[in-house]
Amino acid sequence: MNTPPSSTNESFGLPVKLGVTLVLAIAVAGGVYLVQRGIQSVEESIASRDWPTVTGEIVRSTVKLTESPIIKDGREVPNRTSKSYSPDIEYRYTVKGQVFTGTRVTVLDESVGTQASARAIVDRHPVGKTIPVSYRPDQPAVSVLIPGSWAGSYRWFLPGGALLFIPLLLLKGIWFTDPNPSPSEVEKDENHPQRAHLLKGMLMSEEIDCWEPSRLIHVRRARVGFLKSIFAGIITGLVLGLLFGLLPAFLFLTKHGVVAMAKFYLAVSAVLAVAFAIGLMLWGRRREYRLDWSLGTIHWEIGWGAQDAPLESIEQLMVNLPARDADRNPVVDSHTIQLQIAGKAYTILETNGKGLSWSDTRDKLVSLTRSLAEVLNVDWVENRDKSIKE
Repeated sequence: MNTPPSSTNESFGLPVKLGVTLVLAIAVAGGVYLVQRGIQSVEESIASRDWPTVTGEIVRSTVKLTESPIIKDGREVPNRTSKSYSPDIEYRYTVKGQVFTGTRVTVLDESVGTQASARAIVDRHPVGKTIPVSYRPDQPAVSVLIPGSWAGSYRWFLPGGALLFIPLLLLKGIWFTDPNPSPSEVEKDENHPQRAHLLKGMLMSEEIDCWEPSRLIHVRRARVGFLKSIFAGIITGLVLGLLFGLLPAFLFLTKHGVVAMAKFYLAVSAVLAVAFAIGLMLWGRRREYRLDWSLGTIHWEIGWGAQDAPLESIEQLMVNLPARDADRNPVVDSHTIQLQIAGKAYTILETNGKGLSWSDTRDKLVSLTRSLAEVLNVDWVENRDKSIKE
């Protein structure tokens, strides 16, 4: 009968969860603010349809080019800039005998981004053309040439939606799903999807095809899928990009326009996504070990590489454990059994110890290691991380 897990186990990863939740909550708050601004802009755009109109005249109509430096590895790339285009239109109109000057084409009057789009608007409003100007009744200085247009609201809804929905999905995954069931839960359900990972009352990262020392041991861990790595990389990149891309963009690139800010955010997110996806694929490489006493060999595969060696080449076994008083985290597989061959350590079994106390996890791993060492006729050692009390 297993000893009930200590209270420490019940708070697996709680500091990490709370820290991530705080960051995501800030992102959600930012998303709510941006979406609210987007809704307000749409409401104002719709309201502009009912604004009174007067006749005005175009006095300036050109395409404005905005250039911003391209940042790579924290430095500006020489002789390269990011370009965006917007219509630069000025018009005059008179309300109750007072002359006003306006520059907004629509309520949002966003930077268009492409030269062709900006040029199309400029061509429709040449210098000297008389046009109807819609103005706000209570503020005649606020005016537009195209009332009712809210196409530019994307600059609020796109980042706002990303800031709102992605963190909410991650928060749901953090607090309302349990990807790591306890061994007792798996033992009670013969059809549990984690059943193949159950060994001697512990849930391993590896699938246990066979564990019969002196006859056959066959364990394997499937690699993290390519699409899963890419998807996880994209989500991570978008979320971390909010902190390392969008926030700096709001602080330092506002004067360069929305397009430059969006490009910077997407560039930072892309770099983070690629880095995380590559790291996940390297960490999650396929791993398989087969110790066959009838053949007297050990066969192992890590990633795309495969090797064979006599069982006698195994020099020793090692049990690696976290410090007894360390915080427990089910995401980190910190309890391992390793083989040493030609001076190099290979992890054959890995577990996070969820559902068991530190002592129970240690005792079970030591028992497995001792019995295997006796069959292999090798020594074994126990390694622990340094205690935080020392």
